Amino acid sequence: MNYSDSERLTTLLDAWGFSPVKTMQSADLIVFNSCSVKQKAEDKVYGQIANTRAIRKKNPKLITVLIGCMVQKGRRFKVDIACKTEEMGGLYDRITELRPEWKLKDFNAKGSLENYFEINPKLTTPSQAFVPIMTGCDKFCTYCIVPYSRGREKSRTFDSVIDECKKLVENGVKEITLIGQTVDSYGLSLSDKKSGKFKKYTDGISTPFSKLLREIDKLHAKGLNRLRFTSPHPKDFSDDLIEAIAELKTTCPYIHLPVQSGSNSCLRRMNRPYTREKYISIINHIRAAIPDCAITTDLIVGFCGETEEEFEDTCKMYKEVGFDMAYLSRYSPRKGTFAAEKMKDNVPAAVKAKRWHKLNLILKKYALKANKRFAGLEVEVLIEKQNEKELIGRSREYKEVHIKKFKKNKNWIGEVLNVKIKKVREWELEGEITK
Repeated sequence: MNYSDSERLTTLLDAWGFSPVKTMQSADLIVFNSCSVKQKAEDKVYGQIANTRAIRKKNPKLITVLIGCMVQKGRRFKVDIACKTEEMGGLYDRITELRPEWKLKDFNAKGSLENYFEINPKLTTPSQAFVPIMTGCDKFCTYCIVPYSRGREKSRTFDSVIDECKKLVENGVKEITLIGQTVDSYGLSLSDKKSGKFKKYTDGISTPFSKLLREIDKLHAKGLNRLRFTSPHPKDFSDDLIEAIAELKTTCPYIHLPVQSGSNSCLRRMNRPYTREKYISIINHIRAAIPDCAITTDLIVGFCGETEEEFEDTCKMYKEVGFDMAYLSRYSPRKGTFAAEKMKDNVPAAVKAKRWHKLNLILKKYALKANKRFAGLEVEVLIEKQNEKELIGRSREYKEVHIKKFKKNKNWIGEVLNVKIKKVREWELEGEITK
């Protein structure tokens, strides 16, 4: 989401007449696009803001801006302008008020959520695009700051999402990733229901999100090759969604479905509204409908009160599911969350580290096992990076694939290649171009 916000912000800065510089020291305008999911990320921004004081001494007209999750009512920042992500279009008025002599180009996008969604992002990679379909979150996991920093859940209109996807495909985009804090609850929040905008997409059988996937899939005929989404929530991962992923031409056999813990008692303390049994049943349904689907997850070790037995439940579940990959975090209190204010962070740091390392060993074992099934197979790879030594891309299963043999005098980025896998490692595959 943060990456997508930056692409939209770049569009605005270009339209107003700004151009990028290589160092902060040579800038007239510095914008910090903040993420506050983890305290470490927020601390990093505070440190960077402090670094601008020295720059300001040499350039008194420097403007510093903070946008994103860190901007909340009642908080003060040592920057010239602070605004929420959806208000970034209104930066025009605030910058021109501070520096009228800059005479920015007249392109005022205004500052509202609807206008934010209408900003065409300046893509970093022409063949790939992130499309935000919602903002905010209503889940209120006890460890998470997102509902407080991003606000309550609100979905973008169906037609607006489709229109952006059509424009992207017309401009050569081959892979679209739909993004949201809990992307599969698109159109289902209290705010969405009150708006009435999603009533015709909600029939009790299929969800607005699965209908959105089916509509975007029609762009396959126009050149869309891949459709991904992140991150869904187990609570709203419906049977209809699984069927859509299995049936559609563009949806990829890859699902990232955060579980956070394999212990029911720990899940309750986290306010995750499902059980390990429910989660595993979802995985079983996915694998029955999409046998080759790669499945990844998020896990937190050492959450408040986590016992050795609860941690072992997580290890057992990991082995039972056999995830392709997992993103492991050691719990740390996040100021402003329920867990930080009302629960005790009573798992010692040494114990958290020990559990993280044990789970990481399991992760490495199952990651290698999952990758071994690709040995000798031919996979479709979308090239994302290129250097003198190799091409790097992703398969439809989101496996990172490295290609050593290729024509050096050609730009391969954005190409879709058939690649036969020759070598398998824990985190990546290596292959040769076959077509």
